[in-house]
Amino acid sequence: MPEILRGPEKEIERWRQRERRLLDALQHVDDEHTRLDTELVKVDQQVTYYDSLTREMKRELGRPGLSSLLSSLRRP
Repeated sequence: MPEILRGPEKEIERWRQRERRLLDALQHVDDEHTRLDTELVKVDQQVTYYDSLTREMKRELGRPGLSSLLSSLRRP
């Protein structure tokens, strides 16, 4: 092979390697984005669950008024 063609071939190979590294990095970013979206859905579900649980507990237990609080303090 003529010496004059080796330089451009090496340059082409360097660009191909760079392209492969960039494509791998993009795939990694895409995978991480998907994982974080899935995690965010789980967190949203947990927030919704605990928010509704808190509301139910407040509804069942009720908030004690000032008079009931004072009455409880007077009991022996």
